Amino acid sequence: MKKFLLLLIEFLAITLPLTWYWMNGGEDAYLTIYKRLAFPLLQEVGVANFAPSLVRDRFIGFIPYFALLVITPGMSIRRRLLGLGGGFLLIFCSHMALTYWSWVSFVRDGQHEGSMAIYFPALVAVDAVPFVLWAGLANQFLLEQLSRVLPASPTPSEPIQGQAAARDSAGDAVKSE
Repeated sequence: MKKFLLLLIEFLAITLPLTWYWMNGGEDAYLTIYKRLAFPLLQEVGVANFAPSLVRDRFIGFIPYFALLVITPGMSIRRRLLGLGGGFLLIFCSHMALTYWSWVSFVRDGQHEGSMAIYFPALVAVDAVPFVLWAGLANQFLLEQLSRVLPASPTPSEPIQGQAAARDSAGDAVKSE
């Protein structure tokens, strides 16, 4: 429990100031950079314009990803740095995909009653990307934590506790009916 509280305190110590910065100018700074980098690429696939209001609230995914990657115990510095660089690039690409999807849902095909139904899965996917990336990088830590809370399943050759396995003349387990 003590380790969990320490991780929670570390997570909050990182995310609260970063979130404050994000809400007080960081989001606008990222949107400016995003427009400069992403818009030329999006124009290549036909996006003539996009509404930042449809996508900008999803851009905050960098913050929990960064914090989780920094506080995860047992991860090598090399893995953290590669995870930060590669993860930020993949999250940026997910933002471009979301922008494209918003354009398809609301501009290219025209806004209609089914636009949000088409757009919603992309919102969920983009929100999940930072956490899926972190889970992939922190897989050893997560497996250790799961092994602490989940009981080990018996191997096929071991009888389930409380049941004796019937054996044939060769000593192999026999299923009882």
